Amino acid sequence: MNRRFILLIAMTILATLLTSTHSTAQTGSANFVRDQHRETLNQWLKTKPALRLATERDCANQEGLTATRQENGRNYQPYYAVGDFNRDGREDFAVALVNDTRRSRKFAIAIFNGPFTATRATPNFFTEGTDLSDGGLVRLSGNRLVAGVFQSDDCVRLIARGRSYVMKSCV
Repeated sequence: MNRRFILLIAMTILATLLTSTHSTAQTGSANFVRDQHRETLNQWLKTKPALRLATERDCANQEGLTATRQENGRNYQPYYAVGDFNRDGREDFAVALVNDTRRSRKFAIAIFNGPFTATRATPNFFTEGTDLSDGGLVRLSGNRLVAGVFQSDDCVRLIARGRSYVMKSCV
């Protein structure tokens, strides 16, 4: 009787841990994402179980990251950018995500236009199959958003068009 009771308690605790781990695993250690953005992102990621927020551990180009931090500040996060990307006077945010089920080109990019509400958690732009392992997202002056390899012209500009975005080569 005691053994079954202890086993039941252990299984309950394990199930609770696995459930809470899954919900936070998608956003990883997302303490660098603003609360309001994290809430919107978490709400949307519930419909995308294969995706998780990219973190510094996903960056294979640590030298480039260091150089980009020297240029953009030591708090620069390679897979999270905030700015008024669509120039409507409201804050927007972009994130890079990772699909660990893919063997290559595991990254995805999502851009959410403000304002953010609990009921509106759909990105205005989403694309999968990119490779940001050697780079990330960078907000340039004028709230321009680029994605690509650190410290190179190997990038794309994400330009607001209507309610969505288009990708154009930086060169």
